[in-house]
Amino acid sequence: MATLENVHLDITPLTTKPGFSRIAYSYELHPGEQDCAEKREYSVKTSLWGEDLIDDDVLALEKDEHRVVFDDCQPGKPLQVRRAFEIETKTLDEDVFGEDEVYLIVEAKPDAAGGDLVMGRSNTVKGDF
Repeated sequence: MATLENVHLDITPLTTKPGFSRIAYSYELHPGEQDCAEKREYSVKTSLWGEDLIDDDVLALEKDEHRVVFDDCQPGKPLQVRRAFEIETKTLDEDVFGEDEVYLIVEAKPDAAGGDLVMGRSNTVKGDF
């Protein structure tokens, strides 16, 4: 079974598109033996979350859906993925007062029957969105 590690998030305001931010992220998907042997494909989606004291808030679900294919791999050798998408900056404004704390969850599910969902959480980006 694959593992998902080293999720990193950067948020940058877009100067060319006021009111929007660029969500840049990266992660490593480490294949298992069966992933390489079967050349498995994984469906990947991301969600943005706002960190709170009690319950975290969902800011945006199922963003930037894409696929990752283990067609020529070695078990345990990570596939490094870097991606980006745009979102309205007001979506990131998750706290009424003070700084906003935003993180990204990456979920990858193999297309093969019986495969388990793997997840990873990014660093938390603080700002006044």
